[in-house]
Amino acid sequence: MHKQTRQYRQLTRGQRYQLQALYNKRFPQYQIAEALGVHPSTVSRELKRNTLEGLYCAESADALKEKRKKTALKFSKQHPRHQHILAEGLSMGWSPENIHARMRLECPVIMLSHTTIYRRIHEDRRAGGFLYQRLPRFGKRRWKGGKRKAGRSLIPNRVDISQRPAVVEKRTRVGDFEGDTIYGKDAYLVTLVDRKSRLLLMAKTPDKTAERVSDVMNSLLNRVSQVHTITLDNGGEFAQHEKVSQSTKAKIYFAQPYASYQRGTNENTNGLVRRQWPKGTAFGSLEEPEISELELRLNMTPRKVLNGLTPIEAYTGRTLHLLC
Repeated sequence: MHKQTRQYRQLTRGQRYQLQALYNKRFPQYQIAEALGVHPSTVSRELKRNTLEGLYCAESADALKEKRKKTALKFSKQHPRHQHILAEGLSMGWSPENIHARMRLECPVIMLSHTTIYRRIHEDRRAGGFLYQRLPRFGKRRWKGGKRKAGRSLIPNRVDISQRPAVVEKRTRVGDFEGDTIYGKDAYLVTLVDRKSRLLLMAKTPDKTAERVSDVMNSLLNRVSQVHTITLDNGGEFAQHEKVSQSTKAKIYFAQPYASYQRGTNENTNGLVRRQWPKGTAFGSLEEPEISELELRLNMTPRKVLNGLTPIEAYTGRTLHLLC
């Protein structure tokens, strides 16, 4: 059995020509590695990156190496911290737009535009890197929301959004929430989003009965100190809104039928949740820590609309050191 302990390293030009001769004569990779005096992973990686239609050409491979080297040099010339910042931001599930917004806030001197960040990620990919795999939408299908029937007649003592105080529209205070449910394969998520800070509160419910949903809403809202108003859609699951109002002392209003834009903050946040759990996801199998983890991740993601702050920072008024 092969027990090579040498670590991965780049091949020289001469070694590439040796590899070409041996590989094209169908020598196994471990024997090629022995002949070149390198680790088998070096041979495997070299072939994976530079084999075309089953053949390996040393001259082409060497040219590609030089091209990648120039790309990597171009990448590194900008600022030594850029690579770390991009890797760190992407590892937290941030998009290039999120990273740009946060750099503007924390390190404006070395800030990159979101288009430059996308370009750097693609340059890194061409150089053999893997930053692109950390992009939030990499490998995921886009979810298209479905329409739901308006249920104005199902809501007792419904108060229309037209009666909502003007201060709510201005987003000058925390405590004005928008609410909705997200449909899963076998359960539902109740989401409440603060209009000013975009803070998300989220929990699972096994069904969408009005009693169950109102209980979940009360449980979520008990986590925050201020609840002035809540704006909901016209789904029958919100029929017991008065129970929530009595518990939280909040005024509850309902958007007009087929006017989801009147709860745009909540709709946009639900879209972020759907990136993680697309339509058809079995919410019933989700554990509470999984839901809490996504809630926290979204609340710790900087937003352009908040000038680079995260929802938690915007809600609490305290800025954290996250990236630079």
